[in-house]
Amino acid sequence: MTRRLNHVLTQFLVLTALVLASVRVHAQDPNADIYGKWKIKALIGGGAVSSRSQSQVEKIIGKFAIISPERFDFNGQTCAHPNYRRSKEETASHFDRDWRTDVSDIPFPNPVTIIDTDCATFLYPIRKDHLMIADDGDFFEAVRVRSAPGKQHHE
Repeated sequence: MTRRLNHVLTQFLVLTALVLASVRVHAQDPNADIYGKWKIKALIGGGAVSSRSQSQVEKIIGKFAIISPERFDFNGQTCAHPNYRRSKEETASHFDRDWRTDVSDIPFPNPVTIIDTDCATFLYPIRKDHLMIADDGDFFEAVRVRSAPGKQHHE
């Protein structure tokens, strides 16, 4: 085998190993279910304290949130390298204790999954492709945006 061919084969094997390792890491990411582009559909509730006016809330409806391992974008704010820490708690007691509110009209699973973004915002998966973004005391429903077949979103 020539030196050149040996070098090319070595590079190919290293690249293949790196790609496979990358795919394996992403597949094991516990937050893969929240990554993507989300459209803010509605205000669905809030905690005991919110500093936003109705007009400010209405300006958020229809905007997009971007959730990725590298960044969390919501309402014009970008948080680089968020640390999505997950925990589970009994739904009613969590919202009563942490938000001083009743969420019995929101179809959360029990126990509820709480995702702390480390960006002063919390995420709560409601069901497949639906999550709640809790920001500044306001609870927004977000729905995952799906790309049309063959197209990708460009953020």
